[in-house]
Amino acid sequence: MNFWQKIFLSTFFIFITLFDIAAFVLISSSYHFSLQREEENSIREQSIILKSIENSISQFLQSASYNKEQLTSLIKPLANYYENQNVYLALYNENTKVYSNTPILDSKLLGIQEKETRKIQTKKLGGKRYLFVSSPLPSNPNYSLVYARNISQLDVYLSSMSRVFVIVSILVCIVLGILNFIFLKRLTDPLNKMISITSEIANGAFHKRVHIKRRDELGTLGSTFNMMADSIEDKVGQLTKESQNKQQFIDNLAHEMKTPLTSILGYSEYLQKAKYKEKQRLIATQHLNEAAERLQKLSIKLLDLTSMRTKNKDFKEVNMEGLFAALYRFMNPILKKKNIHLETRAEVKSLLGDETLLLSLLINLVENSARASKDNDLIAVRSYVDEKEEFIVEVKDYGIGLDKEEIKKITEPFYRVDKSRSREFGGFGLGLSIVAQIAKYHNADLDIQSQKGTTIRIIFNKTLTT
Repeated sequence: MNFWQKIFLSTFFIFITLFDIAAFVLISSSYHFSLQREEENSIREQSIILKSIENSISQFLQSASYNKEQLTSLIKPLANYYENQNVYLALYNENTKVYSNTPILDSKLLGIQEKETRKIQTKKLGGKRYLFVSSPLPSNPNYSLVYARNISQLDVYLSSMSRVFVIVSILVCIVLGILNFIFLKRLTDPLNKMISITSEIANGAFHKRVHIKRRDELGTLGSTFNMMADSIEDKVGQLTKESQNKQQFIDNLAHEMKTPLTSILGYSEYLQKAKYKEKQRLIATQHLNEAAERLQKLSIKLLDLTSMRTKNKDFKEVNMEGLFAALYRFMNPILKKKNIHLETRAEVKSLLGDETLLLSLLINLVENSARASKDNDLIAVRSYVDEKEEFIVEVKDYGIGLDKEEIKKITEPFYRVDKSRSREFGGFGLGLSIVAQIAKYHNADLDIQSQKGTTIRIIFNKTLTT
């Protein structure tokens, strides 16, 4: 059973139950009120009749020669008068009937005790309901006057009201059912939409959203649902991108390892099986050494990438002049091959960070600049504070530069602008990926500008400067 059906049945049942109870109480109260009014009117009218015949009967009973026919002649004209008004009279001497045009009485009604002055009884006789009022004559308690009123109209009223109630109840049920159905369908329509959209999202349509323009809880639920869907779409997009990046990383890694491993296997097999001269052996071992060095460099680069994910931050004061000196010592033998000059200048003397990682960052940046530079070019490295009072480490070259599309991709692992030039210089396309990771590790931003040459700026947080 659907949620809206449960609400429909429960509200319908509760309303009809309360409506029936209210109608029953109303009709019952109205009936008892009318009966009470009939009793009051009957008592009042019985008292008037009793007073009107009291003197005549008292005088007649004091006579020594009265009989039953004479008593009847006194009360019968009065009984005939009231009979046209559905009122009947009876006179009893104790339990002996003197005169009566009333229906059969209950004998208990006539058993009036001394302390009692009046008895009232309602009884249905011959399909009609009567209200009986009995009281003794004040001057002669042995005689009782019984007053009977036909109150069948109350039963007719009750029956009529019950029929009206049944008809009204049926009409109310129909109208209520239709209105309740329409209301609940409109009320739960946003829920049905969200169920449908949820199913589509579960099947991969992560761009789907619900459109609920309401100012109630369902409107808030719709907005929250869309926020959740946005978050899910973002997370799925990130996971997809990460999965693609990892797969690309693995494919590129396998490709990079294939060439040096092929060389190692080929030359090692050659050394084992071929007959060669000493000069040929030296050439073969040189190629083996170059391939092994290439694999070693690749493993070092990969270790640098993974260390950023596992290494805890333990920043210490790093002397920038000492850092630049270490950079010069490490890069000078490599730069001499192309007669590239390295110029360093430390305008800011120190920085809080990881010295080993910062040296790796600078080495990778200078290596990339050297690949883009021509013979006898200059690479400038400096630390300074700009006009925004931001601490900058800058590496600038005057090489061939990059276009905008390349700038967007160069921080991706294994991406190379010129593969032939990178292989010639010993590159793997991991340098700027490592630089981006180290910058992120130091909460710094990476800014790359390339027009005539390339300028890469590492913008550090002020709190890291000293």
